[in-house]
Amino acid sequence: MRSLVEKFHFQHRDPAEDGLVYWRERILFSVLAAGTGLSSIALVPAIYMALSEGLWLLMIIDLGALVINTSLLMLRGVDLRKRTTAVLCITFIVGVSVINQAGFISGGVSWLFCAAVLAGVLLGLRAAVFTIILNAGALGILWWYTLPKYSNNPYESITAARAVTAWANFLFLNAVTAISVTALVNGLQALNQKTVAASKALKDERADLLRTREKLKDEIADRMRSEKALYQSEQKYRLLAENIQDVIWMMDMNLNFTYVSPSIKKMQGWDSDEYMKLTLDRIMKPASLSKVFDEFNLQSNSVRKQGPASVSCSLELELIHKSGATIWAEVTASFLRGKDNHPIGVLGVAHDITERIRTEREKQALQESLARSRKMEALGTLAGGVAHDLNNVLSGVVSYPDLLLLDLPKHSPIREPIEIIRESGKKAAAIVNDLLTLARRGVHNLDVLNINELVEEYIRSPEYQKLISFHPLVEVETRLDPSLLNILGSRIHLSKTIMNLVSNSAEAIPGHGKITITTENKHFDKDSRKPKIQEGDYAILKVSDSGTGIPAEDLQRIFEPFFTKKKMGRSGTGLGMAVVWGTVQDHKGFIDVESDRASGTEITVILPATRKEIKTPKPENPLDDFKGNGETLLVVDDSQDQRQIATKIIEQLGYAAKSVESGEKAVKLLENQKVDLLILDMIMDPGIDGLETYKRIKEKTPGQKAIITSGYAESDRAKMAQRMGVGTFLRKPYTVHNLACAIKNELNRT
Repeated sequence: MRSLVEKFHFQHRDPAEDGLVYWRERILFSVLAAGTGLSSIALVPAIYMALSEGLWLLMIIDLGALVINTSLLMLRGVDLRKRTTAVLCITFIVGVSVINQAGFISGGVSWLFCAAVLAGVLLGLRAAVFTIILNAGALGILWWYTLPKYSNNPYESITAARAVTAWANFLFLNAVTAISVTALVNGLQALNQKTVAASKALKDERADLLRTREKLKDEIADRMRSEKALYQSEQKYRLLAENIQDVIWMMDMNLNFTYVSPSIKKMQGWDSDEYMKLTLDRIMKPASLSKVFDEFNLQSNSVRKQGPASVSCSLELELIHKSGATIWAEVTASFLRGKDNHPIGVLGVAHDITERIRTEREKQALQESLARSRKMEALGTLAGGVAHDLNNVLSGVVSYPDLLLLDLPKHSPIREPIEIIRESGKKAAAIVNDLLTLARRGVHNLDVLNINELVEEYIRSPEYQKLISFHPLVEVETRLDPSLLNILGSRIHLSKTIMNLVSNSAEAIPGHGKITITTENKHFDKDSRKPKIQEGDYAILKVSDSGTGIPAEDLQRIFEPFFTKKKMGRSGTGLGMAVVWGTVQDHKGFIDVESDRASGTEITVILPATRKEIKTPKPENPLDDFKGNGETLLVVDDSQDQRQIATKIIEQLGYAAKSVESGEKAVKLLENQKVDLLILDMIMDPGIDGLETYKRIKEKTPGQKAIITSGYAESDRAKMAQRMGVGTFLRKPYTVHNLACAIKNELNRT
């Protein structure tokens, strides 16, 4: 039944939203359904009564009520009120018809009673009252109309009093029942409305809660995604910050660290927690600290004047390692912005560029060294040419006084002037020797030496005494390592190096001051901070002074030839430091200069050490030991003066002397004659040189003895000649003793 009701009429109704209408439709459907079924049953007695008693009208009314009732049951589109009115009319008409046809003791009264109740249930209180009034009127008319008809019937004998009483009782019960049912329905309706309202409120609240839950669910999902993304971002940042080689840091506006990445341990030696407690002056050199403050103030003022801007700056800063060492870092920083877009801190990254700076400085030093070497080479070429000519000229100044002094008595009044001329010539030759050193051609003999002995010799020398007389307020202190290793070097050049260094230090002290000469041993390994120095043992010479220091702009020029800021006439020619540099280079050493206007200058000479022992020098033999026995010597030289000097010395020594001005003439002369010894000049212009001359002579006279002389230092061609059989190399200007010794040694050589 319920499924049938929902199928025909109530699929579009929601009892929770419109409960009274819903239930009235169900009640109406039930009445119609019951009426259809019961009318079919009631039709049978109606037909019987019609046939037996002739109540055909009653049968027709019952049949019409069945048809109308069935039609209303089947109609689905008719309004509830209209169908209810039709049902009430049928009920009222059937009731009146039954009473009229069958009397009051029939079922007609029940139909009228039911009509009032249904009116109250289906249409409300007003309809119920109207139906009750209609019932009262209808019953009154029917009793008045049918009373004479039934007055003689013993079963229906109704008096007026009884009729009124029955009419009143009926109306009272009908009214009470209909109104009570109506009140109940209205109460249920009110309760249903409250229930519906409450249900709707609950539904709305539930919908709000569901929406809130969905929204909260979405927010939770978003938050979880955000937290996941934040966690992943933090993990990536932490992974980056903890593994990156560069240092990430943050500071507040007071320049206090608020974060430092762990990579600071590798860069500067401190842990992050230790580093964050340090102030900038603990981790940065003063010059770099000043640079940081200047840049910070500049950027802060720019932000205040021009507004916030996303501008970063980069600085190369000199930082302090925990060990005290110095490192270089490229620091890039920018301001952190707050909600109002104003700076609240500084974010930066520091990248270690120590190796790059070291490489750049080494490259610059190599470039400067290369430029200096090229300049030295150019000047040396010029100096070499000048030295050759000067040495030929100086031969007369040095050699002739020697010859004159051999024949002069010791007390001759002209002996002293001649000696002065000879010494002046030697000094001039020393200057030429400086030029040759400048030309990097000065070191030709390497002996086992000890720098301590050279320093002590200089302290005892007349040059040192003269220097002290010019600077009486300067104190010289020596700190010589007694276990200093020996070196291989040239005594003349290294002695001059010591003299130049001490002399320059004295010149740098204007009044009272101190010069300290220090020697020590040092071993350099592969990890040395001086990459140019090969691994091994070295002897160190340091000359430091308390003078005014060397200006920064002059520091790179002090090794340039002829560069000097000393007063003319008080010092040398400006070749001193250039000679020092050339000497150190020739000895495969290194030189460092550190100078400060406040503390003075310290020059360090680093020379390779040797484990060889110093040989005891032999005493110089007297000149008579080198006298000849009439042997014939041929002097080959393009300089007439040099030929004359050499010839006179040779004859003075007891030899027979011949001379020619070129190598070609010497070759031609020896085709027909023999000589015991050749004295060959290495450079002869024009014509062939000493090496070529010796080659041609040796082809015809394989055992020919010879010595080579030159105004240059020992060259490659001179060494080649010695490998071919030439004996001693003798540098001009030579003294009588040097030439005599060279001749005697070569003649005695087997």
